[in-house]
Amino acid sequence: MGISHFFDSQFFKSNLSAFFKSSVNLPELLKFDSGAFGRIVAILTTYTPSGIAYGTLAIALHIPWYYTISLSLVVYSGAVQSTFVGLWAIGLDPITMVFTALLLNLRHTFYGPHLEEKFPQMSSGDMYSIAPFLTDEIYALAVSDPPMKIPEVRKLSYFAYSCWVLSSALGVALTGGLPAFLYPILYLALPALFLALMVPRVKGGSTALSAAVSIAVTIVIKVNGLPEYSILVSIGAGILAGLVMLKLGGRE
Repeated sequence: MGISHFFDSQFFKSNLSAFFKSSVNLPELLKFDSGAFGRIVAILTTYTPSGIAYGTLAIALHIPWYYTISLSLVVYSGAVQSTFVGLWAIGLDPITMVFTALLLNLRHTFYGPHLEEKFPQMSSGDMYSIAPFLTDEIYALAVSDPPMKIPEVRKLSYFAYSCWVLSSALGVALTGGLPAFLYPILYLALPALFLALMVPRVKGGSTALSAAVSIAVTIVIKVNGLPEYSILVSIGAGILAGLVMLKLGGRE
């Protein structure tokens, strides 16, 4: 099927229509449930400092401001963007940078099946309107106990994206105005949030072992200075350890 035929196909038109019906619904976007305030505060207090840290780092490495903000608009991944600007600064070729970005975000393929299990009523429009904005933190909040409703996941996803882009722009504007000792503290915000969201999910031996193995392997990777995409090894090791324990009679 040619490109023109694809865009004229019923499959494309129906899914595009479903996307807009799910995402462009202002009355729905302006409604919030009782737990929205806490989730918004969590996003604000983590995405804002991390976005500022990314923006200031990029400018410090002499990345043009328009590329810095464009990465936040298009890539929308703190880990990938920070890696990008570092590789860009040392003159690495674009193909290697894109390949590294794909490997870093490959962990998101584990989120899909779990979300499908948690939200069996999720439509294709819901999937297309949420997936591009799904991050580790949004995923962790979405599947928390009790799980969020799909409209709330969508609204929080859009809010987090806006917060990240604006914070990156603020970081660009503040370049040179922040003390150097603050940068490492700012970069701890997102990992701290993800850890805080993960701990309550550890409810049994298999999940505890999975988390412990993943953390241990990640520490080994960091200590030995292995590439960022090696984090996939720690994810795989954690999942495998949890599955083995379940197979041997553990409880989740």
